[in-house]
Amino acid sequence: MSIAPRAQRSPAQAPLPNPSGWLSTINPVVKILAALVPMVGLLFTRDVFTPALVTIGVTVVVLTGFKIRARDLAICMVAVALVVAWMTFFFALLVDTSQLTDARLVEIGPLSLHRQALRTGLATALRFVAIMVLALLGSLGTTTGQLASALVHQARVPYRFAYGAVATLRFVPRYKNDVGVLRAAHRARGIVDVPGPIGALRRTSRSLVPLLASGVRHAERLSLAMDARGFGAFPQRADRDPATLRVRDGVFLAVIWGAVAATYLFTARLGVLQMTAMLYRP
Repeated sequence: MSIAPRAQRSPAQAPLPNPSGWLSTINPVVKILAALVPMVGLLFTRDVFTPALVTIGVTVVVLTGFKIRARDLAICMVAVALVVAWMTFFFALLVDTSQLTDARLVEIGPLSLHRQALRTGLATALRFVAIMVLALLGSLGTTTGQLASALVHQARVPYRFAYGAVATLRFVPRYKNDVGVLRAAHRARGIVDVPGPIGALRRTSRSLVPLLASGVRHAERLSLAMDARGFGAFPQRADRDPATLRVRDGVFLAVIWGAVAATYLFTARLGVLQMTAMLYRP
């Protein structure tokens, strides 16, 4: 009596799990719009509380909508704290102290720090962090294929430009892999550089020509493959998995814009909102 082997499901037939979180199910164009409008508004803010509240809210959305390892999250938090501290100190030194009326907190030789200058530096640093977090919100969970499809179907970008831009984005991981292969080849040949910036400069100069040659070969192969598939021969091109707009996309956009607008109204009612004179006068 023979026992028939159990049918195994091929990798192509296996269901593809979604380990990235619910942010990957949102239309890429909607995510870009949801992040772009608050970015423009943050460019005109001058207070500390508004960008801080926007950063906290967007961070909560990112952490709940995209799965991040605890180690990576801890590294990001430490990096953000260091960036905020450095930018606060740096921009505080750039403030014109002749127009400040408060007393000096610290004075080291020709350098002096005022409370108002530190507040201005902190507001600038928090505004920068808020814009970076919004940029993450607009890009996390989005693949190059989803972005190209959304640009073609929702943003009405010609598919020649959309897929051409996506093809150039895919050069980045390829260059990263080529750099790793070149460094391994150099070590195998016994080429060891001194540590520090001099060694990094030597390694970079040694890798430029091979990377350029590899990029030219890859671009030539890519152009031949696109021509062989008739890319650009017709005004429209079929999409295997076209991007669509769903109810969740509209809800996501409304929630993000509504939360940001509520943040501005809340800080304005508290009397702490400060913006350029073109848009707001307290």
